[in-house]
Amino acid sequence: MLDLHHLDPIDQEIIKRLHENSRISYARIGEILNLSRVAIQKRVENLIEDGIIENFTIRLNATKLGKVVSAFFEVEVEPRHAEAVGNTLAEDPNVVSIYQMTGMSSLHMHALLRDEAALEQFLYQNIYKLDGVVRVNTQMVIKRFKQGTGLEL
Repeated sequence: MLDLHHLDPIDQEIIKRLHENSRISYARIGEILNLSRVAIQKRVENLIEDGIIENFTIRLNATKLGKVVSAFFEVEVEPRHAEAVGNTLAEDPNVVSIYQMTGMSSLHMHALLRDEAALEQFLYQNIYKLDGVVRVNTQMVIKRFKQGTGLEL
């Protein structure tokens, strides 16, 4: 649960409503909270300016778009190559997220791919060929229980 206690109750409610449906209008939020559309708009602008809200986005259904293989990769990299490998992989359109992790110099990456053949091609042409890659552990998702788009309320 996200701790919103440093925000006033109105901002907390605005964030909750936008998190449920980022397409909700400021006028509708105003109706719910008994405030004007302009007051809601100003508060949202302040939340953006303060860096609380980073962006508004949508979640696409990868399977319906032909990306049926969801895979996580633990990419062990020589420390001096971690930054370059991370930046290179981050540019790949199949990569959903990539993080440098503690411990051995490793990158944790999530990618969405068309099929197993695309997974194999991705491994050999996009990961293994990079200087500094020592080992790759790949795990395919078989069932999703929850997927987030950042902090959950």
